[in-house]
Amino acid sequence: LLHFGEARRLATAMNAMGSAASTMTEVIDRYGSNGEHKGLPDGTMEWFDEYTCRRVLGGHFNVDAWRLLPKDEAARVSKRTLLQHLGWPSEVFDGTSGTREDARAVNDAAEATAQGTPHFYDLNPSQAREARRASYVHSKSRYVISVENGGDTQDVSLTFAAWRPNKKTPARGIYLLFHGGGWVFGDAAGLNDERLEEMANALKVIVLVPEYRKAPEHPYPAALDDCEAAAAWCEKGHAHSLFGVISSTPLLIGGESAGGNLCAAVLLRRGRNFKSNGKPSIHTPWAFANLVYGIYDVNGTPSVERFGDRRLVETTKELQYFADCYCPDLQKRQTPEVSPLCASREEMKNFPEAAFTVGTEDALIDDTVLMFEKWKDAGNNATLDVWPEGPHGVGHFGVHAMTQLGRACRNKVHERIDAFLEKYGRYMRKL
Repeated sequence: LLHFGEARRLATAMNAMGSAASTMTEVIDRYGSNGEHKGLPDGTMEWFDEYTCRRVLGGHFNVDAWRLLPKDEAARVSKRTLLQHLGWPSEVFDGTSGTREDARAVNDAAEATAQGTPHFYDLNPSQAREARRASYVHSKSRYVISVENGGDTQDVSLTFAAWRPNKKTPARGIYLLFHGGGWVFGDAAGLNDERLEEMANALKVIVLVPEYRKAPEHPYPAALDDCEAAAAWCEKGHAHSLFGVISSTPLLIGGESAGGNLCAAVLLRRGRNFKSNGKPSIHTPWAFANLVYGIYDVNGTPSVERFGDRRLVETTKELQYFADCYCPDLQKRQTPEVSPLCASREEMKNFPEAAFTVGTEDALIDDTVLMFEKWKDAGNNATLDVWPEGPHGVGHFGVHAMTQLGRACRNKVHERIDAFLEKYGRYMRKL
């Protein structure tokens, strides 16, 4: 067992790095590395007893979860078990996701390349959008759908990019995805075409990506209004009718980066909508949510503050820039519609089952970890996958879109959705 002094040094190291959800994982991971790295003590530690975990995890320590974890004869939990409990996937340990050294080398090269290039806040949004569109790869199997009956009022014009699986294959679900881009950049068509075509065929789902208005020209609530209108259109069965699928086909919802923020905010709005119409929120039609490296507190979580000027996708100042574009009103940032982490447990009660994904080198890691914990605390089922060395965009865009780490991440996302669809199918067959 650890001596009191060793456990105290471990907790002190965590406190010195900032009281953040991500810090727990980082301290456990780094403990035993060279003491010069982030000020952690020398020595090796592959086993943790209850006293040490209580010191390190503080208020995050869960007695019931601790009792269920496998332990050695000295009542200690292995470092691997503890990290897996904190969200590290098994693929990290069996080699499927590649080596961490290789992933770090990719990150280092990306940071070096970014040095001296303009920041997002240095760019003219309109010109930057056009420049980014020049790099889009368009899918031949993509549909572009325009409708005039969106929203609860059924009079909102909407445009979707859409993919469906092979026509001979019945769709297992309809997946409404809100794309990322800091509420400023990105498009429904072109931005993620190849990846979403792959997803539609691999999971046998219809993928719908709505276009939404962008900041700063159209600040909050414009993007959220558009995304909610798309959700209402799906809820009314219009997507089922358009694609000729049976009414029991489940609705899935998801978002990436800023799209994760919009996804959570849409679920909050739709929950209130159902309650205001006399329906308990348990009847919300959304069966599953896929939330990938989202931003859930526009004010900035501790990991955003700690990220600083590191040129790995987004700096702290760039994230602040996106927040200023989307919601310049500081008071509104305290509301759940803008910062879903501000939602109450009651507001999140009966949310759909969810899968959360993020990387340890993402400035938004605390957003995902804290949202996952809040989701669970509200009584909802959820999984968390935290990928060591993964930056923002891991498995979806950027330098780790197609690396071994990126492919493992994307496959895991598919695995989470597939597991839900299998479970849903078994349930429906019993009816």
